[in-house]
Amino acid sequence: MIRGVSFSLCLLVVIGSFVLANKQQKPSPPPPPPKVLIIGDSLSVGGFGEVVREHLEHEFGRQNVAFFASCGSSPENWLQNEPVFHTPCGYREKTPTTDVYRDYHNGRRPPAMATPKIETLIERYKPTIVIVQLGTNWMDQTLSDDHIRAVLARFVSAAHRGGTRRMIWIGPPDSSRFSKVQNRIYRLIQQSVWRSDPVIDSRRFTRYLVGKTGGDGVHYNSESGEAWARRVIASIDQVLAADIAARRKVASSR
Repeated sequence: MIRGVSFSLCLLVVIGSFVLANKQQKPSPPPPPPKVLIIGDSLSVGGFGEVVREHLEHEFGRQNVAFFASCGSSPENWLQNEPVFHTPCGYREKTPTTDVYRDYHNGRRPPAMATPKIETLIERYKPTIVIVQLGTNWMDQTLSDDHIRAVLARFVSAAHRGGTRRMIWIGPPDSSRFSKVQNRIYRLIQQSVWRSDPVIDSRRFTRYLVGKTGGDGVHYNSESGEAWARRVIASIDQVLAADIAARRKVASSR
């Protein structure tokens, strides 16, 4: 009788261990999709920005993407303690609740629009990923390196407030008009962002040919802008895939 009881107890232990093992092996639920905030200048008001935004909305859902682009803007124009910058040449905003587009129409200049502040956008949309496409409009200004570094330090700090895990900076594409100063702007951006925040060097994907790529040495036509966007999207996807994989690994180890 004692042997029968012992066998029964052993059997219960084995069954219990099997059930416990199955519970422990149950896969963790996938992490929620990132919440993405995108900020850009005139290059994002146009076709480039639309292609990038549409891709991110497809990947993570429109409810998780907020997009803002202000023609003529530089990082200082997005900072809370700086004067409000009213863009005279185009504005694009698309969020889960808004859809605003202002651009030239039949040669007529669009109405001036106030550029929002990054601190306000961070507070409102609580992004986990901030994507920045800025820096082009610094290339035709005579600002000192120290001034640009100071602006970048404030901007990067503001972008990392709240729950932001990562900032991705999309550097300016090749520009035949500003070919002599492109390296300087890239150097300052790369020196100022956090080590964990990648800077996508758009010059690797672009070459400005006046009359073919565009007409003013800076802005890209629809075809060239879309080609640039596709290469940038591949870089963004690579960064975000690694980020999501790391989060899943952390979640499964808990």
